[in-house]
Amino acid sequence: MVRLARGIERIVPRLPPAAMAVLLALMVLGAALPAFTSLPPVDRDEALFAQATKQMVVSGDPIDIHYQTGHRYKKPIGIYWIQAAAVSALGGAGDRTIWHYRLPSLAAALLSVLMAARIAGGFGGRMAGLTGGMLLSGVFLLLAEAHLATTDACLLAAILAAQMVLARLYRSAGGAGFAVEPLPWAPVAQFWGALAASVLLKGPVGLMVVGLTALALAGAHRRWRWLLALRPGPGVAGFLLLVLPWFIAITVKSGGAFWAEALGHDLLGKVVAAQESHGAPPGSYLAALWVTFFPASIPLALSLPALWAARRQPGVIFALAWVIPSWLVFEASPTKLIHYVLPLYPGLALAVALVWAGVVQGGARRWQGIVAGALIMPPVAILIAAAAYGVRLGALPVVPLGLALVVFGLGALLARAAFLARLEMATLIGLWLTGGAFAGGFLGIAAAIPALWPARAIAAYAVPTPACPARPIVAQGYDEPSLVFLAPVSAQGLTAPDAARAMEADRCTVAAIADSAAFKAAAEALGLDPRAAARIDALDLGNGRRLHLTVYSAR
Repeated sequence: MVRLARGIERIVPRLPPAAMAVLLALMVLGAALPAFTSLPPVDRDEALFAQATKQMVVSGDPIDIHYQTGHRYKKPIGIYWIQAAAVSALGGAGDRTIWHYRLPSLAAALLSVLMAARIAGGFGGRMAGLTGGMLLSGVFLLLAEAHLATTDACLLAAILAAQMVLARLYRSAGGAGFAVEPLPWAPVAQFWGALAASVLLKGPVGLMVVGLTALALAGAHRRWRWLLALRPGPGVAGFLLLVLPWFIAITVKSGGAFWAEALGHDLLGKVVAAQESHGAPPGSYLAALWVTFFPASIPLALSLPALWAARRQPGVIFALAWVIPSWLVFEASPTKLIHYVLPLYPGLALAVALVWAGVVQGGARRWQGIVAGALIMPPVAILIAAAAYGVRLGALPVVPLGLALVVFGLGALLARAAFLARLEMATLIGLWLTGGAFAGGFLGIAAAIPALWPARAIAAYAVPTPACPARPIVAQGYDEPSLVFLAPVSAQGLTAPDAARAMEADRCTVAAIADSAAFKAAAEALGLDPRAAARIDALDLGNGRRLHLTVYSAR
């Protein structure tokens, strides 16, 4: 391993900038592609976003957001436009291939790593930039979001595009005594355009992260006029020009219902109280960080003394201003989901990137070995526990577990050998292997457990036949959007008699029923003799409950 680590250390630092960017892109793709196409639609958020996008493409309406016959107003329009563009290019109207909807998230994750590298490089030079990108490229939470057709990876890219400009301004202003020197129009347009994109993606979250970063920097130096270099007059005007047309259009079209749902219920509801059983006490994000930020959590832990010593360096100040204020806001919010803090992880990677070379060159210490060993154990335990749970659900995910553990072990051995030999790039490559193995293994194990994906199993029994070219699906006892996305037609939330009446109206209907006795009694009263095609014992990911469904067909 030492010989391999030395070879990596000879090659990587000598790469030209373009080759370093290609290396980072390959690292992101190598870690994110496992399970990218094999993972079925995940309930509930991903399937909700994908179904709403599918309906937008079918309807051709770029303003309103629908889920089945109702509206979906929890988030703005941005992610639906981006996903619709990807789907229109690849599959067209009615596309039910979920990874087509995930492509924007994968592309956003890749761009985020490259932008994080650019920010770190601006503060610490080329190698610090590569370090920052490598640290982020294997992070579990980022790789998980790259697999999901939701807003969060795209939001991260928008925030990073704005933070790139703020970081550039902060460096130049700090070197000039914080004098006001207006930026060129191109970065100004990037800054305000990125903020507009973040608002169209997820409302005020991007404004909060970038705004609190700017305010913290201004407060730390007791200087604020340098922020005028962002040309706030024309910048705000351009920002409003980008965001207001859709908000005005949806306000008119929805009669104000969008604001009642998105602002009143979704945003303010999460601030006031924990929603959808997602409450957790303050400090929960910090506790989860060591797994969700893995494997970069290991360099972070090993770098804490160095970060304290470097706390007055401009790059570290910028990173702290990026992370701390918004982190406190997220910790104070009653509603907590692990992906909420994703926009702050590049700030942590930036801080570590600026001191990592000194940490490695300082030599290994006993406490560092203990900390690294302790942080490696939870991901391994999670992989084994996920596979064991799969066995409990009737699966044998031996291949994804075995591959994950082999790659994880090789990465850990490489990282350890390289760190002991004081080889910083090789250590990061080893850690990246453990991160890719953790994320890819976990998601690969999940994809290999059929009981986690009842919608896919139900849809398999609705294959068109010459007698039934269209096979509607109705469900009683299972009400998840993944079935709506995968099925050509479906009705959910029905009673057992409702399902029987739907089958009477169209004998091609397939019914997934939890209460078989009530359904069969209602069907017999209608003169039907439905055939039980399959028994599905599964787990409903939307609510965590066990499912026992019987699939019926009349013909």
